[in-house]
Amino acid sequence: MLKTFLINLDRRPDRLMFVKQQLENLGIDFERVSAVDGSCLTDEQRAVFNQQRFALECKRKVVDGEIGCALSHQAVWQRMVAENISYALILEDDVQLKPELASLLADSRNYESFDFLNLTLKRPFYDIDTTAVNLFVTQQQFIRPRFWQLYKRRSWRLMESKAIVRWKIFRLHVLSNDLTACECDIAPSLACCYIVSLQGAKNMLLASKTLFYPIDKVWQYSGGQLKEAFLAEPLAFQSLDSDIPHRVRFKLTLVQRFKRFFVKGRHWQRLFDVVRMYGWTRL
Repeated sequence: MLKTFLINLDRRPDRLMFVKQQLENLGIDFERVSAVDGSCLTDEQRAVFNQQRFALECKRKVVDGEIGCALSHQAVWQRMVAENISYALILEDDVQLKPELASLLADSRNYESFDFLNLTLKRPFYDIDTTAVNLFVTQQQFIRPRFWQLYKRRSWRLMESKAIVRWKIFRLHVLSNDLTACECDIAPSLACCYIVSLQGAKNMLLASKTLFYPIDKVWQYSGGQLKEAFLAEPLAFQSLDSDIPHRVRFKLTLVQRFKRFFVKGRHWQRLFDVVRMYGWTRL
């Protein structure tokens, strides 16, 4: 069975029991990872974030809970590297799981094609036209048409354009239990339930040495031609109130807006990798 890590704060045994019961019902063994508590951080831990750059990038201050969350995920990736764990399922303790998760994990072919497979979506911010996905699967069209295939391209983009955050879907993968994984760029920025490869863990550790964005965006900045995907029908949902309060956006000053134009993250490394992986004709 896939190695499973559950990130949980010591002061939240209620959340531990919430997810533990679900995992036991699904027959999934897990290891609890003590989360880094944002309420008692050291100066060294806070230094993981470039706070000024974060303010320009996100139009708000980074909060201590975000720092603790980032350090907790990094700790799991470091465990994977240290113990040479090929793949791992990583969960946060506010996740609601669907029964189909057990069958997905039971067959390694469902996830070994990817370096990062996000099992959750947050609608309507992240959304996808599942009717269009099912249509392409039925038609055995699994690869994004090239730019000169105008009619096919227009139809394919219907599947992509429902999301507030725009992504490109490059391949469809039919998994067990009629689940479909969408190999994509960008992968959804949610970190409550995902599967990551050893190579993905290494590259995300490298990309997160100094953060100027929340940890659940690190796969957008990770190099190394990582294959990223999400499920058209998610198997996990964030179901509880966040333990990271006070994320309040503010209006940038004129000077800050000027600086933001030059320093805002462009995902250049990821873009170059995507071109190498799929070819510029499929962008």
